[in-house]
Amino acid sequence: MADPEQSNADQLAFWNGVGGRTWVVRQSHTDTTLAPASEALLAFAAPRAGERVLDVGCGCGATTLDFARAVGPTGRVAALDISAPMLAEGKARAEAARLANVDWREADAATAALDEFDLLVSAFGVMFFGDPVAAFTRMRSAASPSARMAFVCWRPLGENPWLSTPMQAVAAHLPPRPKADPEAPGMFAFADPQRVSRILTAARWAPPRLEKLDLNIDIAAGLGLDEAVIQLTKIGAINSWLRDQPTDVVSAAVASVREALAPHVDGSSVRLPAAMWLVSSAGA
Repeated sequence: MADPEQSNADQLAFWNGVGGRTWVVRQSHTDTTLAPASEALLAFAAPRAGERVLDVGCGCGATTLDFARAVGPTGRVAALDISAPMLAEGKARAEAARLANVDWREADAATAALDEFDLLVSAFGVMFFGDPVAAFTRMRSAASPSARMAFVCWRPLGENPWLSTPMQAVAAHLPPRPKADPEAPGMFAFADPQRVSRILTAARWAPPRLEKLDLNIDIAAGLGLDEAVIQLTKIGAINSWLRDQPTDVVSAAVASVREALAPHVDGSSVRLPAAMWLVSSAGA
């Protein structure tokens, strides 16, 4: 099991360094690709006018702005993230959209002092806590008595060809990787619904309701095969695999990713299946 403090320190360093800055550059592409998931989360969470929302792991704020519009000027969104570069981008987006009901906070929801909220939401941002039970317990302690929670997270890698397909292409060029700890912080840490239930109930949330969300996402964001390859190799799991590899290995791996994605080209799109959980709960 990964050490929680070391995991948190690693996340902080990555998201405030080159990792966070690169994600900002690629965020518009990411937002387009994941827009159907964001729309599904908004409908699933059903925010109400005037509510106080806590957005955990808000990143560059695409989902944050959706909820800010939904709760209206009488509501408020507290947008938390550990990445200063991504928060700066989110704040700029809110200003451009003339949305003044968002408080942007560079903070870790697992340790920060939190104001009372009515609705906790997250788009792929709650799977990275070093100690998830402690984190959700802390958030529960700040929730109003009738507070609700709604978030979207990934189901297992094997159910997500949008990533498993290019990862298999890259794996052919690299030494075998150690078997990953399924409970270590990371994008698939909440893939097991039983684990999600254990975490939330241990943190005094009601037993969660999980709904499958299956989409065919466009990893090219309508920009063609070349952009799909760039997106997959510049951020995320494949980028971490290729980081610090020799130039010839990276070049060969990128070529294999392009070859693996080519059969999925649909005009200017590259569409592959994506599998997620929509998770909801209330205070216990």
